[in-house]
Amino acid sequence: MGSRIFSPLLVAAIVFSSLAAWPASRAFAAPVSNAPAAATCASSVGPGIPHPAGLPVGVEGFHAQWYGQSGYPTLCPGERSTATVAYYNSGSLGWVRGRMGEVAYLGTWGPEPGQDRITPLGGDGGAGSPATGWPRYNRIAMQPADYVGPGMVSWFQFTIQAPATAGYYRLYLRPLIEGATWLEDFGVFWLVTVLNPDGTRPAPAETGLGYSYQSVSTVRGTFNVHLIKERLSQVTVRTLTANTTDCFNNCPAKPLDQYASENGAYAGMNGTYLCPPDYAQCAGKVNSYDYAVYNSNLRRWINYNALNAQNGGLLFNGASTSVYRRTYVYYQNQTPITAAITNFPLLVQNGSVIDSTSEQNGSQLLKGTKGAIGVDGAYIYLAIVTNATVTDSAYVMQALGARDALNLDGGGTAAMWISGSYKVGPGRLLPNAIVLTKP
Repeated sequence: MGSRIFSPLLVAAIVFSSLAAWPASRAFAAPVSNAPAAATCASSVGPGIPHPAGLPVGVEGFHAQWYGQSGYPTLCPGERSTATVAYYNSGSLGWVRGRMGEVAYLGTWGPEPGQDRITPLGGDGGAGSPATGWPRYNRIAMQPADYVGPGMVSWFQFTIQAPATAGYYRLYLRPLIEGATWLEDFGVFWLVTVLNPDGTRPAPAETGLGYSYQSVSTVRGTFNVHLIKERLSQVTVRTLTANTTDCFNNCPAKPLDQYASENGAYAGMNGTYLCPPDYAQCAGKVNSYDYAVYNSNLRRWINYNALNAQNGGLLFNGASTSVYRRTYVYYQNQTPITAAITNFPLLVQNGSVIDSTSEQNGSQLLKGTKGAIGVDGAYIYLAIVTNATVTDSAYVMQALGARDALNLDGGGTAAMWISGSYKVGPGRLLPNAIVLTKP
């Protein structure tokens, strides 16, 4: 295709003809390269997806409409395929190649891999991405033509490389004018199926992972829950602090999305109870917290002495987990960890709800927004439960399947972020947080 631009009338005539009949040089044919592959593994590409009818034109400013794309590829491990997507300039301003603030790109988007995130499907070789000829690891393609005026269509082409591990991978993308604005999000993505080396299809993709908002029934009633659920083997749990040493007043704090962006995370949640600046009783100890948190980046405990306490703790060593109702037990016999957080109280241990009602304070006994983190040996659960007491949230975590669960802060501190956007919050600035990265 190179730098060619097509008028909408010509494009429409081509698109509504037989897409399967297009030669390999045309956009929707999505040719597969001739890279060597196992003789028992054969690649293929599905049919192209034509554009919608009745598109607007001349909308003030920069705007784009999705205008069709090539089909989803099925590839052998390591094999490459060329993908094509068309965008129609529905705005009043032209797109100018090579001019910052006017040039159109495709950027990585959420939910997979997330806004401006690295993907295993392509890149420029930077930041750990495969080198497939993209402009940058998070910029999939640049407009091929020097100028794309209002009412014109631009065809973006880029190379996808199948990861070595069989499975189902998605690449979400969104157009933008670099240095100016993101354009409309139409949920455009590529589903890339990577076959086993023997040519068989991988097991069906697991459902129920990622973010969901659901109603959970318990013996104490039904509660609405914001939930992030992931396989422990497919994520890295990191517990982080804004302070690098113990802090007792005017402690550093930052929004949850900043923790995520600084650590290349795709999801995260608020951490322990804290002393916020809007509480009168927190004068002289603003943004401090009385709980031990293991800083995964520093590889050491913050508030180490708080381990020798009555609080609960959830600890990670890679995908392995351990739980303590009283962290002084761990303090006396410590084991290697990669992430850990303590708070009060522990909610669930070995599948049973812990009755800590007599130890809870007044706000914990009141209904409100409550946070929790749980594990079951295979999955991690980050949850924010609405209109619940701390004990209610314990029963919710049990009903979700958590074998062990720990209470976290809630109320005005509650924050949950995934794939570039908040599902809850942003809430207060946080002195500590939990984030998930893809290993």
